[in-house]
Amino acid sequence: MIQSKTTIIIFGRYPHAGKVKTRLAATIGDVNAANLYRVWTEHTFQQLTPLLSDCSVCFYCSDSDDLQLVHEWITPFGFTVSAQSGTSLGERMKNAFYSEFQQEAERVIIIGTDAPDTSSEILELSISALDTADIVIGPALDGGYYLLGMNSLHEDLFVDIPWSTDSVLQSTIEKAVSNKLSVHLLPVLRDIDTLEDLEAWRKTTSEVLYNSFFIAE
Repeated sequence: MIQSKTTIIIFGRYPHAGKVKTRLAATIGDVNAANLYRVWTEHTFQQLTPLLSDCSVCFYCSDSDDLQLVHEWITPFGFTVSAQSGTSLGERMKNAFYSEFQQEAERVIIIGTDAPDTSSEILELSISALDTADIVIGPALDGGYYLLGMNSLHEDLFVDIPWSTDSVLQSTIEKAVSNKLSVHLLPVLRDIDTLEDLEAWRKTTSEVLYNSFFIAE
């Protein structure tokens, strides 16, 4: 059963054309990439909706200038919005965790919006895993992770991590082990950043799901 006092953080940005999924946009165009990002992100919103009776959801926006736009976007889903703070990805993530733990959350989970196979079931697994593990991680095929959760802030997991490389996951696990933290790994999902990622995902997912996301040129 999902426990109370759980906060799920969505790390993302408003889907402005030319500012999201830029590597994918290089092949399918800025508008198509932005539309696709919006659809994927709203899919994540929909997967979170069934959990709202037992947890809170906050969208941490990368650009403080977009807070009002994000507020209008997410209000129908019942989420709140906050601004990311910090210079590096690790610092921004650490600060988001810190903020939510300061608000008396007992467990905090952060997710991205680049893994379209993210589901309510996986999110529920991530919460229940924290009943027995210190850390829960959702591994991504590219060597990163699509989800990270913990019962208390472990700042070392954000220090000296080679962000945006295929060593992020391994480095994070090594940090956890060196700090004697138990780790639960979720199913591996594919992050989609390029056209090659999109085409590879199409081969492994249902046509119905693919068609619900795909934005034709």
